[in-house]
Amino acid sequence: MEPDPGHADAAALRDYVEAVAELLRVEPAASWSEYGSPSTAYVALADRSARHEGRFLMLQWTAGAGWSLALEPDGAEAPSVLVRWPEPAWPQPAVVARRVREALTELAPPPDGKRSSHGPDSR
Repeated sequence: MEPDPGHADAAALRDYVEAVAELLRVEPAASWSEYGSPSTAYVALADRSARHEGRFLMLQWTAGAGWSLALEPDGAEAPSVLVRWPEPAWPQPAVVARRVREALTELAPPPDGKRSSHGPDSR
């Protein structure tokens, strides 16, 4: 018996998402992927958002929209996207992990609680 024609693609997506999760020090059990139309993926992050009342963060991916970092939904609400990386849609896992670490650093409040003198909040 031959495997389902999409089996290899589903396995490749699962391996890709698990590689991203591993680089972010997330157990494979905390990630999920579904190959289809559209293909989607999710990685639960242990990090909480200091700017959003300690809410947990998640990483999500769709074939058409690429990766994004979002707040975990509270109840029936949709995930609130904080940062998007639409291009390329399939970056190397190390690139995704680097982008997430950079975003977490940028989203963290300054240690002294003061706003930066750079950027849109400094007006």
